[in-house]
Amino acid sequence: MKKTSAVMGAALTGVVGGVAVAFLLCVATAAVALANGSSASLPGLFSAWAGTENGAFAVEFQPNAIGLLVVVGVCALLSAALTARKREDPLGAEGSH
Repeated sequence: MKKTSAVMGAALTGVVGGVAVAFLLCVATAAVALANGSSASLPGLFSAWAGTENGAFAVEFQPNAIGLLVVVGVCALLSAALTARKREDPLGAEGSH
């Protein structure tokens, strides 16, 4: 039971980490597009391009929901799998080797 809750907690942590990774990828792509004044994309995830709106600089973008969900899912699965493979310490927390 202890291991199951640890794996579920790791999966939730992986979801949060995956959302953070996806957000950072989107922000970086938008920043590159704005800095270059052209388009930038992460194929299957996110596309952004520079434009103008009422005479001001703007960044237009088109996210791909399926690709972003794949990033979040992979991060959650990796986190859960690594936690599930972690071995218990046979001597306990107080034991020394």
